[in-house]
Amino acid sequence: MKLTDLEPQFKRIASSGHYENVATPAEAQGIRFLCPKCFVKNGGNVGTHLILIWFRDRSVPADALPGPGRWIATGTGYADLTMSPSINLENPDHVGCQWHGFVTNGEVE
Repeated sequence: MKLTDLEPQFKRIASSGHYENVATPAEAQGIRFLCPKCFVKNGGNVGTHLILIWFRDRSVPADALPGPGRWIATGTGYADLTMSPSINLENPDHVGCQWHGFVTNGEVE
């Protein structure tokens, strides 16, 4: 599935501490998008939770949640964004969808 299907938004932390949308990955500190596993399960309907990923080397505070993970992001926009390593929501102590996947060249697997 394409990342663009998951309503992505590039984010950065504003001086107020709230998140704000930005237009490009160059100015972003992270990205938020709908969970692909729940999106498919729910048939693309409302009710799918959001995933927030912070990028490495973008001055994200160490205590910013979610954490502590940070991802390497490359690309010029949603259509060619690649993040590594994989995104792993698997956590035996957390009741949730447990999605584990990749964003590679704008495709979510």
